[in-house]
Amino acid sequence: MTHDPVYVANVSSALLGALHEAQEMLDAGEVGEPLADVVRHARELHEIMVEELASPRVIADHAARSLTEMGERLRSLERLLSQPS
Repeated sequence: MTHDPVYVANVSSALLGALHEAQEMLDAGEVGEPLADVVRHARELHEIMVEELASPRVIADHAARSLTEMGERLRSLERLLSQPS
């Protein structure tokens, strides 16, 4: 874990971008492997964020809520992917 705030900000930004991209793909009716790739990437980024923010350091309530919300959005996308087309 780096605990570098710039790194955490970059990963957070990339995660939000991936979630936004996945939602746009869903809205456009794009499903399948390209969407699955974006969701997998978002999951990897979320796991990095969890590792970075789950250290003994104290994190702000806002950061914890944001991370929880991103995880919920990600789980929702993953559920949609697991449903038969």
